[in-house]
Amino acid sequence: MANFQAGDKLVPAMQSVLRQSVADLELIVCDDASGDDSVAIVERFMRDDPRISLIRADANGGPARSRNRGLDAARGQWIAIVDSDDIIHPERFERLLAAVNHAGADLIADDLLHFYEDGAPASLLLGARQDTLFSVDAAQWVGAGFDGSAPLGYLKPMIRAEVLGDLRYDESLRIGEDYDLVLRLLLAGAAMSILPEPYYLYRRHSGSISHRLSVADLEAMIISQTVMRAWLGAVPSELAQAFDCRQEQLANGLAFEELVAAIKDRRLGQVASLLLSEPRLGRRLWQSFSEGRRRKAQAPRAKQVAGAVTLGASARHVPDYIPVEAEDWTAPRQRQAWLELADLGRGQPIDVTCPDQSAHYAAGFIPMARIREAVVHAERELVK
Repeated sequence: MANFQAGDKLVPAMQSVLRQSVADLELIVCDDASGDDSVAIVERFMRDDPRISLIRADANGGPARSRNRGLDAARGQWIAIVDSDDIIHPERFERLLAAVNHAGADLIADDLLHFYEDGAPASLLLGARQDTLFSVDAAQWVGAGFDGSAPLGYLKPMIRAEVLGDLRYDESLRIGEDYDLVLRLLLAGAAMSILPEPYYLYRRHSGSISHRLSVADLEAMIISQTVMRAWLGAVPSELAQAFDCRQEQLANGLAFEELVAAIKDRRLGQVASLLLSEPRLGRRLWQSFSEGRRRKAQAPRAKQVAGAVTLGASARHVPDYIPVEAEDWTAPRQRQAWLELADLGRGQPIDVTCPDQSAHYAAGFIPMARIREAVVHAERELVK
């Protein structure tokens, strides 16, 4: 868990890892020279749980460098990356391990459930058609997000440590470092499967660095791909086409971010030059502006959200609980049900009463759920 000034968001992130149904784990928090109380929060957790270790950096080096420190220290058979402001489902590790054993793969990823602090509706990364366990090769990984499919590079896979070996993140990348690491694993022959169940709850907020690509970020990504293509030499046509498509889209993205930067800096001459040379940038700018206004107008206020809910057969219906050993990993996932549950809190804390195991499992998809046992007379808070 790489961390840079996550503050209070670090608490639910760490709790979600430590409360996994798979208890045999280690949580390595790599602090990237935070100036807030992050280190104090981690140290407070460490006093109560020996599974936690803390690695501190003297100077900020970015998420890739922080994660590399964690990888160097990791002792587990599987490696999972969890960002310090995100949350994972209580059974995430257990179910992904079962799914990857069924698939016989070296990497396993799940869907991302995006939840928004501004109250906007929750959303899923993967498209509706991707509802069963599927495999991904290098060409599909490169082309994802640029051929009309979901941008798979945002996924947070679990990786078999034996396959990872000495491979590490490219520390020149502050954005897209996950995509790059997975691609190099796939090119080396690793097998990857994706289970489209949203066990990873991905927080969207103003402080996240992955929402918008800067000019420097895009330039680094273009350079990284150019170097990789030169190193690979001749590649199969499908992979070459995916690289070409991605390179074109990255170049378009760079031109757009250069326009946005010029507007912010009031470099009117450069703005005019960019719009005259590439008229499509103007259309994209207007589309981005319109979408931002529309999303802001549609976002409900937190006070409109219910403060408590009871899940279960006698209240709000949830799907039946399926034990891991009884799972059919080839069956379609029930993602729409989990998405509807995630929307109950709209990014705000919500009390959830759980009378049975099905309700407990369902509540794990509600990002800010404060889960309470209905069968206990003095209700005991389990998750904050």
